Amino acid sequence: VNVTVNVAPCNSIVNLKLFIEGYYEGPSMRSVKNNQDGASPMTDVEDITVELHNSASPYALVATATALLKTDGTAVCTFPPGTAGSYYIAVRNSNALETWSANPQAVGTTPLSYDFSTAANKAYADNMILVGSVYAFYSGDINQDSVIDGSDATSLDLDIFNSETGVR
Repeated sequence: VNVTVNVAPCNSIVNLKLFIEGYYEGPSMRSVKNNQDGASPMTDVEDITVELHNSASPYALVATATALLKTDGTAVCTFPPGTAGSYYIAVRNSNALETWSANPQAVGTTPLSYDFSTAANKAYADNMILVGSVYAFYSGDINQDSVIDGSDATSLDLDIFNSETGVR
């Protein structure tokens, strides 16, 4: 008897743990999604964008995934087959500074777990702040220009004046 077995390439899974300064209420984060729509599970914070960048200059973008950040700081990212390699992990969300892993990480068919929250040096250039007992991404980059400054306040003031709600 002949048997044909087709083996599909496996996705690459990256399990992250991270907190965002403005959402942190110790020991977890607010349910921002539920606050916005009144219907999302109380365990959902928001969608984050997770990117894999080459480990050598010019650090080209290799793959992007959207993951749901949970109130306990966990997020599961699924990247398509063929993304195995050593990459910097970059995380973006609606108002925090984009934050990269301190070093390239091995991504492949075995799930990778990376915990940003245990030390400032888990982020490139120690780019996090201690809140309670965990390290968190800096909040406040409302206009997503990679700097938290007065121009973010202008955007915030305008949104308040116009009675805007939700995540930008």
